[in-house]
Amino acid sequence: MVLEDMNLKEFEKAMDGMEQVHTLTAEGDEEYSLYKHDVCYVERDGIKRTLQMIVPEMKKEGKKYPALLYVQGSAWMKQDEYKRLGVMARFAQRGFVTAILQYRESEIASFPAQIEDTKTGVRFLRKYAQEYHIDPDQIFLMGDSSGGNTAFIAAFTADENQMDTDVYGEYSCKVKAVIDFYGVSDVCVKEDFPTTLNQGEPDSPEGKLIGGRNVYEYPQLSRPIACANYVRREVPSPPVLMMHGMDDQMVSYYQSVRLFQKLLEEGKEVEFYRMKNAGHGDVAFWTEKNMDLVETFIRKYL
Repeated sequence: MVLEDMNLKEFEKAMDGMEQVHTLTAEGDEEYSLYKHDVCYVERDGIKRTLQMIVPEMKKEGKKYPALLYVQGSAWMKQDEYKRLGVMARFAQRGFVTAILQYRESEIASFPAQIEDTKTGVRFLRKYAQEYHIDPDQIFLMGDSSGGNTAFIAAFTADENQMDTDVYGEYSCKVKAVIDFYGVSDVCVKEDFPTTLNQGEPDSPEGKLIGGRNVYEYPQLSRPIACANYVRREVPSPPVLMMHGMDDQMVSYYQSVRLFQKLLEEGKEVEFYRMKNAGHGDVAFWTEKNMDLVETFIRKYL
């Protein structure tokens, strides 16, 4: 029988012997990730604050994933919350729910607004864990540069009644561990910011963070930005993974060295990777090889 003479059922049967036809089987456990853009986690000062989320889509309900909340570096100013979307997509492919946090920028809200927003973001992930397939007991926090500072302080003050709000207050803002890439640890060490010509001045990034003031003239406002203040032996805290480029001319490598030393002195669990030939925000931090190190660190605490 020629094709033109076949009805639909006859043609379908004939397809079994055609070399152009291939048959696949859906197993029922397939999954992939969807990009959820501009998910509002809170509204403050009349502005919706958002998360860029990458969430597994699956047929079977009930499976849960660890979550990684990322705080983008921006000198505490308005963030480009899409900058690391590709990186977070790669983490999603490795089995994580990922979210990029947009916090209140220093132009409209002084420190510790950024810490408050980060804690609210963690609580939001717990509140809507079922909707986004998150294991609420497996939330990790990551940040780079100023975002590393924000992530670190938020993680290390999660159990303390400070720099916080009551939004979603019935949920914890604790995280399992924190990843700090070339983070700012102390804005008052002038020599550690060689390319910031106005370092410490009211119009500098750190000056804007404390309301447009000189960080040296207002230590009561600038000292709380120092990460080491929150590292105390008697206070439980999450493990830390630190990475910093040894050729960083924007935020000195010694910012992380000092914090690493403090963490060790106080008996904290910490790993430190120093990267030769790498500058601030170097692409070397975002390679698959480096993502392997981050994933290995995270999975130690799952």
